[in-house]
Amino acid sequence: MGADTLIDTFSRLRVKLHRAAMGLLRNEMEAQDAVQDAFVNLWGARMPETDAEARNRLFLVLRNVCLNKLRSRRASIGLDGLEITADTTDTGDAERLKKLALRALTPQQREIFELIVLGDMDYPEAAARVGLSVEAVRTHMSRARKKIRQQFTNLDL
Repeated sequence: MGADTLIDTFSRLRVKLHRAAMGLLRNEMEAQDAVQDAFVNLWGARMPETDAEARNRLFLVLRNVCLNKLRSRRASIGLDGLEITADTTDTGDAERLKKLALRALTPQQREIFELIVLGDMDYPEAAARVGLSVEAVRTHMSRARKKIRQQFTNLDL
């Protein structure tokens, strides 16, 4: 009964699912892909038993698929690929952008970010180097990435 329930619910909700995807993605092709991906992701998982469960899971998986597509659209924030992201051939501009991004960080965030991203360390190594727990290092990295992301969003590259 689970597969039949999913197929029936998907058939009935296809237009609504597409409308929801369009609202998030604002791109016809990506919305179609997202609806299809949501169905395929649910097909491979545990089948819903009721119509309500199928509906809820379809919309939940669709939302996650759309959010993943939106995340993949964003330009890479990694400093190694900044020259490509900035779309500039002048390495001086790229270096100024790197400095601008790093300047927004606290000294501890900058140190941890440089150890992990530029120094190619893993979290336990960086934690040992700066004398913090691994969780504290993860928190600092998360906040650093968020600040850098905000810096580049504000630049309108």
